Amino acid sequence: DSRPPRRRGAEPLTRWLAGRMAQENILSAAARGWAEIRGELQDRASDLEEAPADVSPVPHEEVRKAAKGYHQSVAKFGAVAGAAASAEDPALQAAGEEVMQAFTAALSILVSLRRGACACLREELRDAGAGLAVATEQLGAAVGRADMPISVGKALDRAKSLERISAHNRAATRRRILLGLAQLRDAHRELSQVLGIAAPEPSSPTGFTPTNPPDKAPNTPRSEEETDLDLGDLDREDLAPHEQRLVEAVLSAVSVLEDSLKRASQACIPAGELGTPQA
Repeated sequence: DSRPPRRRGAEPLTRWLAGRMAQENILSAAARGWAEIRGELQDRASDLEEAPADVSPVPHEEVRKAAKGYHQSVAKFGAVAGAAASAEDPALQAAGEEVMQAFTAALSILVSLRRGACACLREELRDAGAGLAVATEQLGAAVGRADMPISVGKALDRAKSLERISAHNRAATRRRILLGLAQLRDAHRELSQVLGIAAPEPSSPTGFTPTNPPDKAPNTPRSEEETDLDLGDLDREDLAPHEQRLVEAVLSAVSVLEDSLKRASQACIPAGELGTPQA
C-alpha cells in the first residue's frame, strides 16, 4: 500500500517510511534523512530534570523562512515534473536536489527547536518531521503518475503546518489544552443532547469557536480523535434510570474539567495578552 497510515503521530508514519525506503525514487533520501535524525527529537530521561525554556532557541521567523523555502521548492518540483520526460531528466534532478536541501533545512530547524522544548512541543516537532518526510517521499514516488498534483498539494500542506508550529513552549501547551477543551465541549454538548437539555455554548476568551482551536480553520472536518467522542448511538435509544444518572454524573464531571482547562489555557497567556490567540 503506497498510502501512509491515517493514525495520528510520528511513530506510525516512521514505520511506514521504513517499509518504503527500499523503493527508491528521486526523493527517497528524505526517508533516510528522517531515520537518521528522528532519534534527536525523542523524549529522554534527562528531560524530566531540565526546566523547559521560556524563550525559543530559534526565532519563529527562521521557522517561517524554512517553511517558505520548502514550499517554493515543492511548487517548482511539481511544475518541472509535469514537463519532464522521465525521472532522469536533468531539470527534474536539479529540482529534486532543491527539495532535498529545503527538507534538510527544515529538519535542522526542528532539531534546533528541540533544545529546551516541553513534552507538548516535542510531540509537535516529531509529528512535523515525520509528516514532512512522508510528504517528500510520496512526492518523489509520484513522478510520472497521474496523482502528482495530489502529492504536491500534500507536501505544500506540510509546509503550511511547519509554518504554524508553536513558537514556544507556552504556545504548544496552550494548543494542547485547547484541543482537549474542544473535545470536552463536544462531549458536553452531546451528553446534554442525550439528556434532552439545552447545551450551553460558553463564551471563549480567545475569540475562536469551541470546536475550532486557533490552529484549525472554521468548518474543518473533525479528526479521528475528535470523532471518537461521538455519542450518536446513545441518541437512538432511551436511557434506563441508572444510565440516566451515570450520564448526568459524567456531564457534571465534564463541566468541571472544562472550566479547569479554560483557566489553564488563560494561564498560558502572558498578562496583557488575553484575547490575542497565540501561535
